[in-house]
Amino acid sequence: MPVAEIIFTNAQVLTRDSDQPRASQLAIQGNRIVAVGDDLSSCTNDETVSIDLKRSIIVPGFIDAHVHFLWGGASLLTIQAQTARSRQEFMEIVSRFARGRQPGSWLKGGGWNEHLFSDKGLPHKSWLDEAAPGYPMILQRHDGHSGIASSRALELAEITASTPDPEGGLIDRDESGEPTGILRDSAMGLVMDLIPEETELELDQYFNAAQNHLLDHGVTAIADMIHDLKHFQFLQKMAVEGKLKLRVTAYTPLLKWEEMKAILVEGIYEDEWFQFKGLKGFCDGSLGSRTALMLEPYENTPISSGIHDTDWSNVDLIEKILTEADQNGYQVLIHAIGDRANREVLDIFEAVIQKNGPRDRRFRIEHAQHIHPTDQKRISSLNVIASVQPAHCVDDSRYADDLLGERSQYAYPFQAFLKKGVRLAFGSDWPVSPPDPIATIHGAIHRGGWRMEQALEFEQALDAHTQGSAYACFREHDLGKLKAGHLADFAILGPEFAQLPGAEKIPENLIRSVYVNGSKVR
Repeated sequence: MPVAEIIFTNAQVLTRDSDQPRASQLAIQGNRIVAVGDDLSSCTNDETVSIDLKRSIIVPGFIDAHVHFLWGGASLLTIQAQTARSRQEFMEIVSRFARGRQPGSWLKGGGWNEHLFSDKGLPHKSWLDEAAPGYPMILQRHDGHSGIASSRALELAEITASTPDPEGGLIDRDESGEPTGILRDSAMGLVMDLIPEETELELDQYFNAAQNHLLDHGVTAIADMIHDLKHFQFLQKMAVEGKLKLRVTAYTPLLKWEEMKAILVEGIYEDEWFQFKGLKGFCDGSLGSRTALMLEPYENTPISSGIHDTDWSNVDLIEKILTEADQNGYQVLIHAIGDRANREVLDIFEAVIQKNGPRDRRFRIEHAQHIHPTDQKRISSLNVIASVQPAHCVDDSRYADDLLGERSQYAYPFQAFLKKGVRLAFGSDWPVSPPDPIATIHGAIHRGGWRMEQALEFEQALDAHTQGSAYACFREHDLGKLKAGHLADFAILGPEFAQLPGAEKIPENLIRSVYVNGSKVR
């Protein structure tokens, strides 16, 4: 057995390794774990550093299976409206950010949620006009599937009462037909396409802010849902320069497959820090924006059952890309929230599997929020991974019953998935929700008190945020467990972490330290 450089003793090691679920000691050498057990004295010498953890908990570094890395970093440096609980608070946040900004420059950000406002009403363009007169801006709802634009932004985009709804999007209008400023899904692009591209300096700032924020929360690896190939190339540069301090598995837009193929032909850089695994597409929108695609109309909007995302406008093309990417060994992930969207994605996955034959492909449905019971078993039989975000469950618990009625009984069916043999991977969808694994696990256990028959037990939730997410990214061979030979990525938490099942509120300051590649980074 190799001699350990550092040994952690008097710990509660939650290994997530079924062969040895718990231990009291962990030993590392360089960037690898060399041993886990209760007496590791045989792998120590006089130079081994021994650290007494006084019963603190060690868990594998949390793996966030669904983030938007650079967008998340940008959210920390732009308008943050997550805390707004009224029109006045919303406007004060915007006004405060605008002070000192160059007149007429674009303002960006978001995070607002109308269900948290005292009157539950949607924001209006007049709010932005009053808070920051003359500034073009669009602030996205926290789910990223709708946004509020200022009058100046609407003017620059030439959005008027006569502008038709774009395919895959909606322009909200008042009783006289005038745009209110709310743009849903692809309609946001009418404005966002006008915003100048980020500079290299801005991307660097977003990168550093995102990386530090994730590490602060004990996240040591992510699956990055990249929406812009420029961002992919930027992350390649960061990897080559050795600037990554957490591990990134990258997924690029489904409809940019031809461009991505050209990049792959030129050659990409991959190592233990950065890997490209496949493509990510969209089928529908979100529940909160009422654009999730449902089999039946929404309860309070009988003329609407949601909409397809523009990615899904040509299903034949989608199937062609999926088939080709799968034949080339790449993984495919599809965003599906509504029950109809999930069914349509499963239909295409099944068609591709039948066409290409068996292999370890690990297709993923991102979000998998509302799945008809007849389709839940199909996910298991097709070996599709459910990549879910418990924070969304807590958010949606405030209004899902109103929107879906009795159908909400099969919303976020976490326990049903496990009973049917479906693999779960946990993520945050940051910046849609905070990248806080402790809050995520708490949400899976407590679900905001909603539909508790689908709640997970503590260790089930911990598995989903470690080994489950590692498997979803093809990293189970070196991440997600604390066992000899795996990379030394782990978090040390206060003993109170094990008490999450009985904690009504999310405990604060549980993370004591974070190690990545054998080095302490927090």
